[in-house]
This record gives sequence, C-alpha cells and structure tokens, in this order.
Amino acid sequence: MQPGAATTVIVMETKALSSQLQASARERSEALIAARTRALFERVPSLLAFSYDTDLAAYQVELQPWPGYSWGREIYDEVRVLLGDFALELAAEVVQGEELLRGRTFARHLH
Repeated sequence: MQPGAATTVIVMETKALSSQLQASARERSEALIAARTRALFERVPSLLAFSYDTDLAAYQVELQPWPGYSWGREIYDEVRVLLGDFALELAAEVVQGEELLRGRTFARHLH
C-alpha cells in the first residue's frame, strides 16, 4: 500500500458513514414532520393546506368551505398563529427542522 493510501481509505469511509448518518437523520426528521402534520390536520378538520415562507410564517392557508358560511379573518389569524407555533415546535425538535419547513407546502390527503 502506498504511503497515505490508508489515510485516504479512512477519510473516504468516514465521509460515507457521515453521509449515511445524515441521510438517516433526515429520514427520521421527515417522518416526524409527516406524523405531526397528519396529527395537525386531524386536530383542525377544516384545514386543507398551508405553506411556510422563508421566515417560517404560514401563508396560503386554505380552509374547507362550508355552505352558507364564510370563514372570517379572525379564524384565519388563529389558524396562522397555530401554524406558527407548530413550525417553531418542529424547528426546535427536528434535526434541520427549519430547513425542512422553509418554503414547503402541506396539504391534507383526501381519500
């Protein structure tokens, strides 16, 4: 073996392991976000979809229309506050949570 070859192999193996660990952590984070988002949609049945901007502020909040009723600004504001709290909790709990939420849209899966 050439001088330095063993070091090169160790560095390559370390990088591969690091990459695998990062991918595994991201998968766990994505799974947690998905589970928490499903729970949020169950908790707020009228919520259809929402997005986060780069500051993790909720926008494009969409609520299920109800015949004969129009959701008022107060309801949308309450839902936005709830979504803001939801983002802050996930960002604090999930590895790279802020990165994984920024610019993302979540929608209820209708069956």
